[in-house]
Amino acid sequence: MKKRKGTKVLIVVILMLLMMPVNVSAYKFNGSKISNPKDAHYYIQGPNSNFTSGLVAEVKKGVLAWNKAPEIQFTKRVNTPGAEVRIEYINRNLGDYYAQYRASDEIITFNKKWKTELNKTKRTETAVHEVGHALGLAHTQEKNNSKAVMRALGFNNKTVPLSDDLAGIKKKY
Repeated sequence: MKKRKGTKVLIVVILMLLMMPVNVSAYKFNGSKISNPKDAHYYIQGPNSNFTSGLVAEVKKGVLAWNKAPEIQFTKRVNTPGAEVRIEYINRNLGDYYAQYRASDEIITFNKKWKTELNKTKRTETAVHEVGHALGLAHTQEKNNSKAVMRALGFNNKTVPLSDDLAGIKKKY
C-alpha cells in the first residue's frame, strides 16, 4: 500500500512541475530592430587623437562579431546617414558607464573610461554588448554568466555574442 501512495505522490509532483512555465532563455528584447539585418551597415567615427585607429579596430571587431549570427550580416562601413549602427567616442566620462546605446538617437557612445580603464578584450566585449542593444537585445541577468554578453553588470572576457545572445537574435529576426 505504501508503494502505491508514494508512486501517486511522485506522479502528482511530476505533473505539477511539467505544468509550471519554464523560461530557459536569458535574452530579453528592447524596442530596437534594424531594418535590413542581412545587409546592415555601420559607421564608426574616424580616428582622431582620442579615438585611435587601434580603438576603432576593436570596435569594428565587436560590430563584425555579430556576423556569427546567420540572421545578421554587417557588410560595410559607411558614412553616418546610411548606417543602422552608428558609433562615436567622446573624451569624457559618462558616470559609471563605459559606453551606452541611446535608442532615441540610435547611436552608441564610447567614453574616456572605456578607453582608459578597460583592456582590449573588455573594450571589444563592450562593443559587442552595445551593438547587441542596437540590434534589439536588452540586459539579461544582473551578473556574469557563460551564456550572454548582454548582462547588466560585469565582464566574462568574451569578444563574441554567446548562446543566449544568438538565440535572442534568431527569435527577433
